[in-house]
Amino acid sequence: MNMLSSRDLLRSSDGSHSAGASRITIFVLFTGVGKTLDALWSARRLARDLDAHIEIIVPEIVPYPLPLDEPPVLRSFWNHRYRTIVEQAGIDTSIHVCLCREPREAVDRLLDPGSIVVIGTRHRWWPTREHRFGRWLRTKGCHVIFAGVRSAAPEVRGDTYA
Repeated sequence: MNMLSSRDLLRSSDGSHSAGASRITIFVLFTGVGKTLDALWSARRLARDLDAHIEIIVPEIVPYPLPLDEPPVLRSFWNHRYRTIVEQAGIDTSIHVCLCREPREAVDRLLDPGSIVVIGTRHRWWPTREHRFGRWLRTKGCHVIFAGVRSAAPEVRGDTYA
């Protein structure tokens, strides 16, 4: 795992931070409630060092029989659900719920090369879905930081991406 300092991320953000009104955005990929809260705490520490804004990306998969603009669950329900999770952490952030068929396509449309992405995960001996997603994001030019705790016990999954 590459360890980047706050200074390295600031230098390599390719225009995401400029003098004036523009601020760096640190993206947190929603990977389940507990893992995302871990990622939010890590992003908060990093955001404080960089004077950055935190945005949570939540890929919500809409089944193929339905139109993308008519998900099976009301957007207001999702917004309330994720806002409640964020309020548990007490961290000022914005939430971007992406209706999609394939999470990688949705995230690829949102993130530019040089984006800083924090992904919550549990460390395992084998590559997890989160680690595979993070490796894919690195091939797209994103700076990926994995956050979480070491655990041998399986976690109840509430993941919204593949």
